[in-house]
Amino acid sequence: MAPSKALRETLVIRRVVIDDFADVRHVHATALSAQTADTLSDAEIAAFTAFVNSAAYGDMLLNEEIYGAWIGRDLVGTAAWQGGGDDGAMARICSVFVRPLFVRFGIGQLLLTEVEARARDCGYSRFGASATANAVPFFEALGYRVASRGTRNLSPGCALPVTFLRKTVLRVVRPSHQLVH
Repeated sequence: MAPSKALRETLVIRRVVIDDFADVRHVHATALSAQTADTLSDAEIAAFTAFVNSAAYGDMLLNEEIYGAWIGRDLVGTAAWQGGGDDGAMARICSVFVRPLFVRFGIGQLLLTEVEARARDCGYSRFGASATANAVPFFEALGYRVASRGTRNLSPGCALPVTFLRKTVLRVVRPSHQLVH
């Protein structure tokens, strides 16, 4: 769903800083718990929640270029990217979470569009993502295609069943400036 004009005027998207990490952890744990109850086991959700509250999760967030969507002072969603991917030529899209109350308002789409644009600005035209089963339709609606299914090992105690998705976009070639004589 495309975000309404009122939401676009209210929503602020900006880079997440370390001072935002407590809010990021809350959004991630809340979103995964609420939105995967039908696709993940209670043990998998508990393992993810424990990982989110670990120091290792903070380290992971520091390695991502993460953006958040705020309504007023409330963080309502995140998305991030990392350069390099598995083969060095693909940007890895990650940390796409939207608080349950704000799902289906287009916030995830805005955030994903933002991080894809940031990655494109750095020269990437191929994107990869891993998603739990509930999020696969979201990515597919935005041009991603299923590459494979497997397990994503997030930490020694946290492995989640995921679908690996890929997307390729056209590279925008900017015209070179011509010298005028």
